[in-house]
Amino acid sequence: MLRVVSDSRLKHGSGEPSLLADLISGELPYLRRYARALLGTRSAGDAAVETMLETKMLVMLGQGKTVAQRKDLFRALDETIMEELSDGKLNQEVAKILRSMTTDERRAVMLTAVEGFSIFETAEILSTSTSFVEEALTNAETSLQSALSTTVLVIEDEILIAEMLAGIVLEAGHSILGIATTHRQAVELAASGEFGLILADIALADGSSGAEAVREIQASLPRPVPVIFITAFPKRLLSGETSEPAFLIPKPFLPRQVRAMVEQAVMAAYLEEPH
Repeated sequence: MLRVVSDSRLKHGSGEPSLLADLISGELPYLRRYARALLGTRSAGDAAVETMLETKMLVMLGQGKTVAQRKDLFRALDETIMEELSDGKLNQEVAKILRSMTTDERRAVMLTAVEGFSIFETAEILSTSTSFVEEALTNAETSLQSALSTTVLVIEDEILIAEMLAGIVLEAGHSILGIATTHRQAVELAASGEFGLILADIALADGSSGAEAVREIQASLPRPVPVIFITAFPKRLLSGETSEPAFLIPKPFLPRQVRAMVEQAVMAAYLEEPH
């Protein structure tokens, strides 16, 4: 079973009540991260967050509720996404992504492995029991182990981190095309073989840009591949701009965060392909 261990690096807000306006401001980047990864695209994820803010948050404020906890925001967002799914408001591709691996498994993995909620908090957010969440995580681990495999291109200038990422990817059943430490190496490596996913650091030590390398690589491909960006400053890429990525891992990271995000990206890419 996927073990959920409390780690301060995953906690972006405490479990203590906060002023709702301040809480929303602080948690907005992480709400976008959850919605983007769950729905598979930046635009769908950000739209879900906007809908949640315009509906459920306004209702809470209208009811005079000015204090809330982090889990309250994620519960409101999760409810918004599931309501739009049941109402048929999500486009066909996004709905197909959500219904895979089951929806409950994907939500449980994202909330625990990526957003750092405990099993108890996740159960509260999903309005279910802790035993249901535990079963969903157990099933998710089985799904991850048998997930669609792909070849991954790693762009990371810190060799220890690059090797750690490669090891996590290999343990998850995927293969590695290679590791590039500069923009030029990344472009050359991409031209040397086929791959279905890119794991890229934003800024590289030699002054070159992992993001620029990714743009050049994507432009040379017949069909874009999913990209997971890795950065020590995730909030900078979760502000709601149209150019921001759908998949993002913060530094420092935990192996379960990487595995969960890789699975989301690979599954989203697979479901977007014609079958």
